[in-house]
Amino acid sequence: MARPQKDGLDYFPVWKPRYRTEERFYSLDFKTRYKALRNSSSGFIKRDDVRNILLSFYENKCVKCGSTENLEIDHIVSVYLCAKGLAPINELNTFKNLTVLCKSCNARRSPDEQTHKSDC
Repeated sequence: MARPQKDGLDYFPVWKPRYRTEERFYSLDFKTRYKALRNSSSGFIKRDDVRNILLSFYENKCVKCGSTENLEIDHIVSVYLCAKGLAPINELNTFKNLTVLCKSCNARRSPDEQTHKSDC
């Protein structure tokens, strides 16, 4: 899948967590690691520029059912799997790991749909 274009250049914002937050990503305590990843990631995907790029790329539609109502940005490979060390943290909030789902499809997503993929 091609990356979105902005003024003829490849563009997708880079996730830049704060240094102190990033230190917690590598904590030995799972709860600390997961909470830091979840909070930082949530802030990133709520940004207007990130949301607008993804919604525009997916034509303001859920990738599963095509709905245009109650759209959410979702991770293909979950924050939980990154916190568990089963997926690389640095690829968590990249364009290829984010998608658009409606609230209903996102709520129905099963844990086996969030399994580790080698490309993220």
